[in-house]
Amino acid sequence: MTQTWEEHQKLLDDLDRQRMERETREAQERQEAAEAPLREQALELAKPPVDITRYRNERNLMMFPFCSTAKAKRVKSIRYLSGDGKRWLEVTANYDYGMAKIWDFDILRFAISKAGEIALKIGYFPPYVDFTAYECLKAIGRITNTGKNYVWIEEALDRLTTTAYKGNIFKEDEQRSETFTLINIECIKDEKKRIDKIRVYFNQRIRESAKLRGLLVIDSAIFHEDAGIKKRLLELVAVSVGKEPSWTVGLERLQALCAHDGELKEFKRQLKGYKLPWKVSFRKTIGRNENVTFVGKVATGASEE
Repeated sequence: MTQTWEEHQKLLDDLDRQRMERETREAQERQEAAEAPLREQALELAKPPVDITRYRNERNLMMFPFCSTAKAKRVKSIRYLSGDGKRWLEVTANYDYGMAKIWDFDILRFAISKAGEIALKIGYFPPYVDFTAYECLKAIGRITNTGKNYVWIEEALDRLTTTAYKGNIFKEDEQRSETFTLINIECIKDEKKRIDKIRVYFNQRIRESAKLRGLLVIDSAIFHEDAGIKKRLLELVAVSVGKEPSWTVGLERLQALCAHDGELKEFKRQLKGYKLPWKVSFRKTIGRNENVTFVGKVATGASEE
């Protein structure tokens, strides 16, 4: 039976694809075998409490609008598109629990910080970390002797594990998109039916980013900020400024990055009212647009490790 040129080329392409997939799989298996001792050590360190020397976060979580900045329950999706149209993110809330809030992300910041300490010590970012509700609440500055904070942490974990993401934020290939959640959890409650022991499993995207790009150091003052937009700005501006003296961004773009769902003039009013570790100025551009510039070395900013 003779083959057409197209059929022959398709066969060659399929063989090349299978070879590449096999080589990738074999390389991954070799890497996992080589890292097995480190993985075991990391998982042992992930169980007991760890002294956190510096708080850290993953840079994509700081740069893009992964959560609601409103205290009220949000079920309306966030749809973000970068200025060049190459990066996009859609955040979808669970109707019963609502979207993950920026205060809920304090739990994720704490978990990432614990994993970051382990990675700093042995060079391997663990796939999960264990901690108690008390340990977490104390670390993020919430009063631990009241029942309402144990209710809050359980509700926050519900929001964190059911908020879904779709986009290409974590991908080098901008043409590829994916749907995912950031964490999964296992919990044990005490005799009072309060959440006690927690195991947080990190999404593979967070682990790969931490391994390839490292984590960014953040100031613990972020945990104590009560205003949602300001809390967001303390990370967003810090990672955007980086080592530069200033960062300029369009006001509408900044509103989108902060997941602010109100009117632009209200967002600007709030922005003007915050006491931030940067000098903030506004400048009209061509048309009716407006830019915001943040100047000054940030005291609560993010830095490379």
